[in-house]
Amino acid sequence: MGIDMRKVKEMDSHWNEVMDLAVKYGFICQSYAGAAALLTHKNQIELLQEEKYLYNQKGMNGIDMSSNLTI
Repeated sequence: MGIDMRKVKEMDSHWNEVMDLAVKYGFICQSYAGAAALLTHKNQIELLQEEKYLYNQKGMNGIDMSSNLTI
């Protein structure tokens, strides 16, 4: 049977596109050595809690998700 390496190469060529979108929309929760864990924002908040979620969004994705509302 074997693996179609041309297909593998073509599919892998989209990795940067996928990662750019994940960063743009803030789905990267953790990354290391070319791998990334992607989670919805709701799941990130549940897993990390507010402070760590806000820190990660700003540091990993460059997105300020903090509320600017003052009470």
